[in-house]
Order: sequence, then structure tokens, then C-alpha cells
Amino acid sequence: MLLAVVMAAACLGLPATTTAAAAAPAAPPATAASTAAREAAAACAPLKPGASATAVDAVEVACRYVGWSYAWGGGHAQGLPGPSQGMIDPTDPRSYGDPKLWSFDCIGLVRWAWYKATRQDIVSERTTQSTWQNPGYAHTKFTKEQGEAPLLPGDILYFGTGITHVALYLGDGKVVEAPNSGDVVRVADARWDRYQGAFRPHTAGVFPVWEYDGLGQHVKTWGQPNLRENSHTGSPVKWQNGNGISVAVRALCQRVGERVTVDGMVNNVWTYLPDYRSWVSNLFLQGPAVIPGVPSCGQYAAIGGTLDGADSNTSCGDGTEPNSAGAWTAKSTTVWGRTVELRYNGTTACAWGRIIGGTVGDEIWVDRSSDGGQTWEPMLGYTTVTSGGDAYTTQWNDNGLVMRACGTNGKGGTIACTGWY
Repeated sequence: MLLAVVMAAACLGLPATTTAAAAAPAAPPATAASTAAREAAAACAPLKPGASATAVDAVEVACRYVGWSYAWGGGHAQGLPGPSQGMIDPTDPRSYGDPKLWSFDCIGLVRWAWYKATRQDIVSERTTQSTWQNPGYAHTKFTKEQGEAPLLPGDILYFGTGITHVALYLGDGKVVEAPNSGDVVRVADARWDRYQGAFRPHTAGVFPVWEYDGLGQHVKTWGQPNLRENSHTGSPVKWQNGNGISVAVRALCQRVGERVTVDGMVNNVWTYLPDYRSWVSNLFLQGPAVIPGVPSCGQYAAIGGTLDGADSNTSCGDGTEPNSAGAWTAKSTTVWGRTVELRYNGTTACAWGRIIGGTVGDEIWVDRSSDGGQTWEPMLGYTTVTSGGDAYTTQWNDNGLVMRACGTNGKGGTIACTGWY
């Protein structure tokens, strides 16, 4: 059993003023990997008749995520529901790895389930407590004293003194919930000793819940993107990410649209997101200018468009000037007092080399490998220190590859290379 204080730390939710955690590179949403997890997901379903079609849809959505790792703060991008980057709860050491996960906390899961069932963000980006005090949507309220009898699948149940947890009811005393850091979205017995009441939203669904079901791949946003009705900036905004928390969105297809420039990066490719029926400029998706593995929208007759002309983008062009905004040192080493660094930008998936603390004539370059470092393209971006003690190479696409930086203490000197990243 979990103590109430632990549940408070785990499922409190985040206020709208919370800022985004630093983006963790190459960390996809954690999904079920075991047979047991898949069996648990199959067992997640409405267990009592009488629920509305919309409520049944909300349950079906939540059940799709059984086995996904819990992430504290997950699901709390302001204005944009969906699995988002977790954060560290300073009261819970189990949460220290949550920034590497894109998933949900308890209210984030409920928010997403009811959004997908209605295509309205009725729960919105608020704390568990605030949604209990003021749901913000038309509803029927059930009190603790009424017990389990009137509840139906899809009802939003609240638990804990002070309200510390929320879950979706399934029936037969079961809920689907995102419990706490270190655990996964699961089906569990409702804790009736901690139950405080429930809400049943009054809202109709929009079908189908899962358009292009089973297609697309998750990619991560960065910054504060606008999701638009079409692939140009004059198109109406349908969704906005107001606080910059990175969300894992399902990318169905890509096409060339309006050329957009942000912070010196240029891209004319846009991606269609079926879960929002919206388009987003690829400048706001982490990775290279054209997302690998996501097809042209031309293969979907109802959407259309091609990637013709996408090769002129510069968000991660090989041999271009590095974009240092948000970049960090992924690997480093030293050579005769100089520091050799592999710099990495998780937004553009570009990397480059830098040498600092050296002298004129010191060398710096990067190697790139597609087989984990067994073989590599050598000496990309080779340059030398021409004045002062520092120099850096041009940037190179590191998406799905590994790279390292190498430097010397002058021509003919000792060569030192960082580890592969």
C-alpha cells in the first residue's frame, strides 16, 4: 500500500506556471514490453454496462496506455493534452528518471483520455486538486457517501485526504490509473477507504477516436508550437503549447508547405498529427528537417501533398553553422590540458566538436558512425585554432547515428577522442 503522502507527491499534477524540464535526447515514450503488460492491457475494459459511448471511448483510450511508465508531470503541456516529458518531484527520489520519459501522471492520463473521447480539452492543464474543486465542465457529481453503486465506466474518481490521486472507473471495483514514479499505467482495485467522490462529464464524443489507427510514430515537440488547420502560418491555430513542455505527438505523414524560419533555422516541411487533426511545422519537432520513417502525405488521398523541395532545409544541414541554443556537452575528454567536447543539440539532432583552452594550431574534428563506432566517416568539419585558444567544427546530422569529437595539441601532436554518442 502507498501512504497518502507518497501519493500526494506522485499524483499532485502541476500548475500552469510550471516550466518545462530540459529536453532529454533520444528518450521515446516508454511502452509495454512484456507479455504480462500486454495481457494487462487486454484486460483493461469497461466492466459494467450503462456508460455512454463517449465514456467507453475514454476508457478505451486510457487502456491503450497500460504498461507505459508513469512520469510525474506528464500530460501537462499548457493547452496541448498528450503524453509529455516528465519532471522531477523534489519530494520523491523515484522521480529522478522521469525527465527521460514522455508519458502521464494521474490527472494527465485522465485529461488525455477524455480529450481523445471528445476532442475537447475538458480537464485542461491543472492540478488534481483544482479539477476536484472546480471541474470546469458540465457534470454529475457523486459523493463519497453514495459509494460505488451509481458509478459507471469512464467516471473520474478522486482519492485521498486533500485529494492526491485520480483515476478512471472501469466497473467491478476496478480503475485504470497512473499511480506513481517507478510504476506503470495499470488496472488496479479502487481504494475505497480513500475515495472522496467522482464526476461524470456531460459531453458528446467525436468519432472515430483513433483516426489512422496503428499508423504513425511518436516524435517530440520543443518550444511553444502552434498546431494549425493547414500547413501554413496563415492557417487558423487549433491548439497551442503555452508552456513549452515537450509532448510526444503521433506523426502520420509529412509534406512541403510554407517555409518557416525560427531562431535561424529554416524548414518548409510540415507534419500531420491525426490525434489533433492539425499540422505543425517540423521546426518544432525534435530531430532533422525531415523526420526519418514518416512518409509523404501523398500516400493518404484524404490528406495529400509531397516532400518535393524538402532538400533545401537547414535545420540540420551537414556542414552548417552550429545552433547552440539549448545545446549541451554530450561527451568530453582532455589532451595536454585542452578540453575536447562533443556538443549536441537535441532539438535539431546535430552534433559538432569544440576544443577549448588550447593554442593556435590545435586541431578539432568529428567522426560519424552508422554501426555504433565500428567504422566511421573521419574528420568531418576539420578545423584548427587560428586565434585565442578555442575552435569549433561545423555541425553534422547525428539522428540515428553516433558521433565523437577528436582533437590534438597541434599538428603531429597527441590525438584524443571522446566516447561515441
